[in-house]
Amino acid sequence: MLKKIIGIVIAVIVVALIIVGVRKAVQNGSPSESPVVKIGIALPLTGNVAFLGEPSKLAAELALKDAGVTKYKYDLVFEDHQFNPTLAATAASKLINIDKVLAIINFGSGTGNAISPIAEAAKVAHFSLASDPTIAIGQYNYIHWTPPFKEGQLLASELVRRGYKTVSIIDTNHPGTLAVTQAIRDSLKGTSVQVVSYDVTNVGDKDFRTTIGKIKKLNPDIIVLEQFSPEIEIMTRQMRTLGVNTPVTSVETFEWSDDAKLFNGSWFISDAVTPDFNAKFKAAYGTDPKPGSSYVYDLVAYLIRVQEASDKPILAKDLPTVISQNNDYISPVFGEVKIDKDGFFITNPSVKMIKDGKAVVENQ
Repeated sequence: MLKKIIGIVIAVIVVALIIVGVRKAVQNGSPSESPVVKIGIALPLTGNVAFLGEPSKLAAELALKDAGVTKYKYDLVFEDHQFNPTLAATAASKLINIDKVLAIINFGSGTGNAISPIAEAAKVAHFSLASDPTIAIGQYNYIHWTPPFKEGQLLASELVRRGYKTVSIIDTNHPGTLAVTQAIRDSLKGTSVQVVSYDVTNVGDKDFRTTIGKIKKLNPDIIVLEQFSPEIEIMTRQMRTLGVNTPVTSVETFEWSDDAKLFNGSWFISDAVTPDFNAKFKAAYGTDPKPGSSYVYDLVAYLIRVQEASDKPILAKDLPTVISQNNDYISPVFGEVKIDKDGFFITNPSVKMIKDGKAVVENQ
């Protein structure tokens, strides 16, 4: 009997010690007991622009790796929306309702428009790499991308500086490019450059001969091409076949092309220059990053940094309040970044050129 009693006492003591140990581990923030903070990332991982989504996925993973030893555990949850708004809405619903993410990072304006109202209703912060400013409407929606008005201003000033007098604009019926071309036209008002034609194409179009014929007759000094891949490549090849060898420029879209060699020697306006990040990415993966990669890296690093500064896991509904308490931050990618009252992460545009199929800073 005595042995039995002693055994029971020892068992009780062991259990008590285990409970105390667990409590201390939780109180001390032991990594083995830390809650998992999930970050949702919606990208075009398959489809026509998968060549942009895959490097962004690698950039997100690199940001997590670069975070090193952290107080909390982090899980990057990737969803493929193929640059399709319907798939983006489905992806956002899954990330919010099933994965319970802290926030969603999204690539694209059309997809951002689909996610924006879902995120706002669910009170989950949504960060889009996008040009359409309406995506940032609401308390929970943000845009981390060089703003169209800055890119439009720079393109207009470059057209004036380089002595062009007439320009034709070929646009796409897409919220991102529409926002960019509106900024270009606004910025050209009152300058010496006249917009002689403005045409809107659609994603999926394959025959641009009518538009090209009209532009050929107008004979502008330069053409602004705001199209995605593969439409931008089809348009360019058809122009050359029809004898239109007019210089072309763009805001960003040369860099988004799956065959950028078509634009060798052409200057264009693009987002912020990130040489340190480019070198870091190439050292890690042996290849150059694509547009969007630097922003995804920066957002993952930013969310980890914000969470690490907190003494408890941040609830998704509280993230905008946390962000509002620090509207400026030092980015490892862009340097000083300001988050304005409308939810825009402000970075500056640059003038680039396509050389050997790659975008480089002009005169580099």
